[in-house]
Amino acid sequence: MTWPFENDTGAIVKKLAERSLAGEKRRDLMVVIAVALAAFLICFAAILSASVAQIRRDQVADTYEAVFTGVEASDVAALRDLPELARVGGYYLLGQERSERGYDASYVYCDSDMIHIARSQMELVKGGLPVQADEVAVSRSFLSAYGQGAEIGGTVRLDTESFHGGYTVTGILSNVGGQEGDTCAIAVSEAALTRWAGYDPAGYRAYVHFQNDGQLSQEAMTARCREIAAQYGFPHVGMNSRYFADRSRSMDFAAAGGVAAFALTGGYVVIQSIFRISVQDKIRSYGQLRTIGATPRQLRRIVKRESRLLGGIGISLGVLLGIAGGLLLFPKGFDGPSYGLAALLTALACRSMVAASVRGPVKIAAGISPLEAVRFSAGTGRIRGRRGRVRLTPLSMGLANFRRDRRKAAGIAASLSLGGILLLTVSSVALTRSPEQAARRSFPDGDYKIYLSSERPEEELMAAGGPLDDGLRREILSVDGVRDVLVTRRSLHARFGASASDLAGMCDMLTEADRPDVEAALVSGAMPEDAHSVLLAASYHKDGDGMDVGAVMGLSLGRETVTVTISGLFDPARMMNGHGALGMDSAALFAPEALFRELHPEIEDFGYSWSIVSDPKKAERVESGLQEILSGRSDLGLDTIGAHIEYEEMQSAVIFGGLRALSWLIFLFGVVDLIDTTLSNQMSREREDGILRCVGLTGKQLCRMNVCEGLCYTAFAALTALLVGLPIAVLVCREVSRRSFAGEIVPYRFPLLEMGAFFLVLFGLGALLSAWTAGRQAAKSPVEQLREAG
Repeated sequence: MTWPFENDTGAIVKKLAERSLAGEKRRDLMVVIAVALAAFLICFAAILSASVAQIRRDQVADTYEAVFTGVEASDVAALRDLPELARVGGYYLLGQERSERGYDASYVYCDSDMIHIARSQMELVKGGLPVQADEVAVSRSFLSAYGQGAEIGGTVRLDTESFHGGYTVTGILSNVGGQEGDTCAIAVSEAALTRWAGYDPAGYRAYVHFQNDGQLSQEAMTARCREIAAQYGFPHVGMNSRYFADRSRSMDFAAAGGVAAFALTGGYVVIQSIFRISVQDKIRSYGQLRTIGATPRQLRRIVKRESRLLGGIGISLGVLLGIAGGLLLFPKGFDGPSYGLAALLTALACRSMVAASVRGPVKIAAGISPLEAVRFSAGTGRIRGRRGRVRLTPLSMGLANFRRDRRKAAGIAASLSLGGILLLTVSSVALTRSPEQAARRSFPDGDYKIYLSSERPEEELMAAGGPLDDGLRREILSVDGVRDVLVTRRSLHARFGASASDLAGMCDMLTEADRPDVEAALVSGAMPEDAHSVLLAASYHKDGDGMDVGAVMGLSLGRETVTVTISGLFDPARMMNGHGALGMDSAALFAPEALFRELHPEIEDFGYSWSIVSDPKKAERVESGLQEILSGRSDLGLDTIGAHIEYEEMQSAVIFGGLRALSWLIFLFGVVDLIDTTLSNQMSREREDGILRCVGLTGKQLCRMNVCEGLCYTAFAALTALLVGLPIAVLVCREVSRRSFAGEIVPYRFPLLEMGAFFLVLFGLGALLSAWTAGRQAAKSPVEQLREAG
């Protein structure tokens, strides 16, 4: 702003800033790179979050909000007549049957509405759904492996117990949810379903999608679905929690904010260092401007204008690269408003970072007087008194050069060590929570589990004797390598809540064997003291209204509903007794054995899951033997520690791999700062080094002096990364260990491989830059150096 009584010198300031930019292309390039890198990291993190949120919103758009189970075909038709429902899909899961050719066929029936609203699980990519009894729709994996080259209109052969013979292919299903291992999805017609030996008229499921779902809240939809269930007498209605979670999903500002904090910190340190070196190099020029009448305010405006121009270029490049990266990785996740917001927030954050970075250098430029500018020498400060004589060697001179500007040394160390601190912390956490250790929590006794996995209710299977019987135990024990079979869970599926149908999950029997582990997982309340007291998982306590210690609720274990009292809450993360990588059937409740016997006196054995203790050296024989035994038992499933380890490795690769990449990108800030410092030293010490060479300093000694100085910077940065990062890594690892392993503190392990690579790059870069600088100086004669410096 120019006051009315002032002369407008804006044009002069603009020309001086532009000439300064034209004369310092190296400095300009370094600043642009630093700003662009920071803007890219921030914008890409925000774009990534926005894209993932948009993809998840698109996946649940026009899908289903609720599912009614235990309905008939006529009920599905009746629901379609309700005006508030836009679409109703009918579905029937017939179950899995083993083929003579070694695969498991998962048979389902679904109509066209169901295919549409459940397309994220199973999609009809070509053709149509079967109508006649001898027609099927199959997955591509089935056609490629067992269809003998058949396409739509061709014939495939089925050889399972219920479906065998030739069937005409009417459609091809996607593999989304259609294949897991050797399981192939096969859709049959309603005509074939009604002829199936196990057909139950009340075995359908109705998936419903509401009209104007965007204007209806989750509470309103839930209340209406309960009214419909009560009106038609449906036994259960479940709400699609993923739909409501993903429908309202927005940008994850926490994750993007964490990346922004690191990027802004690194960018601040680097840009401040670069501008401070630049200002110090041009102090004499600023003194000359002061001599001819320039004011401190004008000098501040010159430096600020330079920073704004360079910052604008860097921000533009970084934002464009961030958006381009997001579009390349997630082309289906484009969301214009979110992308615009990400770009705007990135620009504001980086603009503030640049303004804050040049505040110190601006004060130096504006506060220098003409006389001080003539005497000023970069890196000089208060001269300390020395005791005795100092022997001058290339090493001592390199060390003296390193110590002559302590603020610059601290800035370089900070910028280089930020990435090292993050890398040390992330790599340490990855070692602490290794995939093997995380998977072993679900397999404390052995490497395999056999459990009930059937569409039939558990109480129905158990009342008939159950597939987990003495005959199966003897078969398993006969497998070479199996040492013992342990009953680890006795459990039934439960519905519970205010109306005994609000929530659903597995209810485990509280036995003397698992009582100590359950008691250790107790977070509030007390253990059950009578048959009508239960323990509830703390996660369900958060989801349900009023489900706290002392609350009364309804509980149904398949049939009769009884009233129970919540005596305590337990931490489900400390139990980890579910099956499959996600552990979807982990215990939601623990109830005394007396309650199980009261509700189901006809059941003798409530066994739900067995743990197989085996010889690790015979793992392949054991797994193949167990798979062979279970091949003819469709009501049982096999869970292996290998599947859990594979899932944990995938999760670790995604999470920790991304954070490691971020740490190396932040390390680039320090690299930019180190390169700029090395080049600045070469230019500012041209005369000094020329004088030293004139008095006898050889090229080899000059190289050793520069290498010593460069290694001091990198050594200081490495020491900072260790001194600051190691305590942080230890504390973070202790907390991760405590949360991941039920309070157990895993001994800290230093990531030698990752940090070794980091230090190798760090010291190698410092030595390489210093040697290159010395080589360039040695190529010139001392007279040329003095002439260029003058």
